[in-house]
Amino acid sequence: MKGVKLHVRVLAIVLMLIGAASTAWQIFALNIPVSADTEEPVWVIDTRISFTARPKNPIKVQMYLPPSWSKFITLDESFVARNYGVNIDDLEHNRTAVWSARRADGQQQLFYRLMLTQRSNTRFTNEEPGPQFRESPDLQGVEKVAVEALLKPIREHSADIETFIREAIKLINNTDNDNARLLLRNDYSQINKSRVLELLLSSAHIPVEQVHTVRLASGVSQSPELWMRSYNGQRWLYFNPETGSFGMPKDRIVWWTGSEPMVKVDGGHHLKVEINSTQQTVNSITLAQSIQEARDGNSWALSMYSLPLQSQQTFEIILMIPIGVMLILVLRNIIGIETLGTFTPVLIGLAFRETQVLWGIIMFSSISALGLGLRSYLEHLHLQLLSRLSVVLTFVVIVMALISVLGHQLGLDRGLSIALFPMVILTMSIERLSIVWEERGGLHSMKVGFGTLVAATLSHLMMSYSPWIYFVFTFPGILLVFMAFMLALGHYRGYRFSELLRFKALIKDGN
Repeated sequence: MKGVKLHVRVLAIVLMLIGAASTAWQIFALNIPVSADTEEPVWVIDTRISFTARPKNPIKVQMYLPPSWSKFITLDESFVARNYGVNIDDLEHNRTAVWSARRADGQQQLFYRLMLTQRSNTRFTNEEPGPQFRESPDLQGVEKVAVEALLKPIREHSADIETFIREAIKLINNTDNDNARLLLRNDYSQINKSRVLELLLSSAHIPVEQVHTVRLASGVSQSPELWMRSYNGQRWLYFNPETGSFGMPKDRIVWWTGSEPMVKVDGGHHLKVEINSTQQTVNSITLAQSIQEARDGNSWALSMYSLPLQSQQTFEIILMIPIGVMLILVLRNIIGIETLGTFTPVLIGLAFRETQVLWGIIMFSSISALGLGLRSYLEHLHLQLLSRLSVVLTFVVIVMALISVLGHQLGLDRGLSIALFPMVILTMSIERLSIVWEERGGLHSMKVGFGTLVAATLSHLMMSYSPWIYFVFTFPGILLVFMAFMLALGHYRGYRFSELLRFKALIKDGN
């Protein structure tokens, strides 16, 4: 016996660990929310390209797109252009979209929409290494002298690549520094300062490149902002060449790298680019599913959400049955409530989904009372069990039909849902109640019937609680945890609460 108990305990622990691990993996690895009401922000960035086409000239528009290594996860992107073909090319660090048309006249408009989430993209740091060394440019004359003069204090005041670049930016933005002014040629525009910064760092064999970013802000029309970045051997370091601030802000997305413009047009002029972003809220479960689809993941193939919608609605009910069964197990083995079997209260609780609890109790009590009367009458006829059950079943159907018709005539729509009560369950409940009546008396039969209704009501409340329906349907591994709990209760031999109350007087007398 000890070996069997140990076997059950080990099995329960294994099932609990598997169920808990499966649920934890879905929550933490797949980022599936634990609540159906959770919503998360999603950004929609709209880019409009407008230009005037040159008559009788082929049109080719090239636009940089956000790279696949962005720290944000792209959910969807779409291209809208009338009479244009579009192709997407993957470059070393960039992606480009190319619109093309044989002929176009007048004003032209092209649209690009990007939808992304600010959830962290783990590929951002793992799949995009960069160069760590760069050949110094061949400088001559005063430029060489100015660069060497600037590098000397930078080396003295820096300890690593990060501080080196920040010191370089500080000197370039210093309008009183003659060497910086010479290299800038009195042109303190952001593009020119980025050029000089790149020249200065290249002379120190530090690779650096331009990155163009877009800020995530609702209702603001904006232009890409220029930043600089360098790879330190472990991660990319981002710097603002205007202010020298370090680290890319959380509300910015890298759009493309390099010194070329965002959009180039062949066969057109008067180019204009507008970028607008808006924030929307999306249900978290929909967002998690979209992320897996965007990553081409197969993890959702084993999810209940991969089933057809009608099957999903069916399994939402089926998966809740173990919760009702577990409740009945607790009520019978721990509390000590007597019911008509284990599954009868659960099935009655399922019927309450349509009739609601109050109407369901009234209908169950009424039909059971009438059925008990008929069963008592049939007992005097000495019928065989099969014939007796057949008569009771037919009587139950007739009563259900009469209640439905009467309810419809009285305008009580709940009376129509009586047909959803399982006829066989009602028939067997009447038969069991009558047997209990004969063996234990009418009072005990009423007690068992009352316990069945209480258990069915509690089971219905648990199986119809929306947060639990979502959690069990989304994380079916939790059913293994329930199974482990059921196994643990299988060897419970202690007193029930009802028995403690029952023998309370004996305990006092013993003391």
